[in-house]
Amino acid sequence: MLSSDDSRFGSRLDDLDDQILAALRVDGRIGPGELATRLGVSRTTASKRLAALLHTTDVRVVGMVHPETVGVRSLAHVSIATDAPAIEVGRRLAARPEVPFVSLASGAYPLIAEVRAHDDTELSELLDVIRSLDGVESTETLVYTDLVRDVLGPTKVSVAWLDGVDRRLLSLLQLDGRMPYTALAARSSVSVGTARARTLRMIEAGVVRIGAIAAPGREGRKVDVGLGVRMRGRAGAGVERIRQLSEVRFLATTIGRYDVVATLHADTLTDVVTALEEVRSLTSVTQLHSWVHLHTLKESYRYPIETGR
Repeated sequence: MLSSDDSRFGSRLDDLDDQILAALRVDGRIGPGELATRLGVSRTTASKRLAALLHTTDVRVVGMVHPETVGVRSLAHVSIATDAPAIEVGRRLAARPEVPFVSLASGAYPLIAEVRAHDDTELSELLDVIRSLDGVESTETLVYTDLVRDVLGPTKVSVAWLDGVDRRLLSLLQLDGRMPYTALAARSSVSVGTARARTLRMIEAGVVRIGAIAAPGREGRKVDVGLGVRMRGRAGAGVERIRQLSEVRFLATTIGRYDVVATLHADTLTDVVTALEEVRSLTSVTQLHSWVHLHTLKESYRYPIETGR
């Protein structure tokens, strides 16, 4: 039987799910009480809808760390032309653990991928593997010089900042960002109080960002658009202006065809047009190219973390 809140939302339950997902992107460990207050629904409704959303395969709440924090220092954006169905090539590419992101895209390159490696030698070897995949005709690579904003926005910190307990907790949070403190404590061999304090400290410091990542197709009404930007002179001020746009979900400075690559995550194409115009208006921007991410085949940013004893 529907609660009064369920009846009020009726056919808008999908909209409520979208609002919950948006809240989870900001704070993946948000509780039903705070969620209810934020969305203006009863705690019962918030709890029920949150549980339903989390128990599907559509949404994963994960802890994300900056790659350099765990020694992953060589990253690249790869545009791929194919001489076979792009979705088949994309699935083969998505099977690689070093490839966290694969998308079917509009434009000259039907596949966009990201590669993350520990060093330049490993990155070069991975690019060789990609070029050798059946169906890959050619590739164009942008090597990142600075990961300005990653998905969910974790902060880069020195690995020396983390001890064995921190690393064990991060490994667990990468698997399940909402893992209860009791489970984190038991699996890290520490007290519940220690697990809570260490986790909150790392969240507060930005070492780990816990948020929701939607499975392919879950956010069908959202629009993801990639940007390739060429700039004159020093890129710093222009990059900072781009980073401040609310639609920017990902941003990196690069070596290659573009000086900056970014991803806009927006509600409508109108929002995308507005954001593109803001980027074009920057005096340092000389060229702006864009492509639409039509379907995400893979998005999984999980790294092996040396936990120590």
